[in-house]
Amino acid sequence: MNPMFSLLAGKDNEDVEGLIAYALYKRHKRSWATNFEEKNKRPPNNAEKAAFAETTSTEDSCERYRMNAQDILIGFANSFVEDERPGIEQEAIKGSVSDAVHGIKKAGSFWSLLKVGVVSTLVTSALLALLAFGTQVFGIDLIDALQGTPESKGSDS
Repeated sequence: MNPMFSLLAGKDNEDVEGLIAYALYKRHKRSWATNFEEKNKRPPNNAEKAAFAETTSTEDSCERYRMNAQDILIGFANSFVEDERPGIEQEAIKGSVSDAVHGIKKAGSFWSLLKVGVVSTLVTSALLALLAFGTQVFGIDLIDALQGTPESKGSDS
């Protein structure tokens, strides 16, 4: 296995960033070889290729390849998100509308709300009737008692 491949891509071949870093190294190597051949009128020999590999296998060079790979991946991700933004927004709106519809359905139908209204009205009416009956039976005049009128005070004496 190529030592630069192991340095950049790792042994598991699953590191996408490392694989892109290795591709950048290979592009750099090809560019170097082309420039070498144009300048020297011959292709580089094995010793010169080994010297290039040794120079580019330093920790700093490998880190630069990885950083460039990260930039490429971030650029790709940003481009992908921008391309998909309309669909993402549309799905978010559909989800919000769907949630609202579900909430309305969960709140109850017209008939169930009508039943609750009728029952609460009957309970309130029953309580008021009970209060009126109680004041009539016990002879309490609540309005005069609350107003504190002299007639209600004088009638007790």
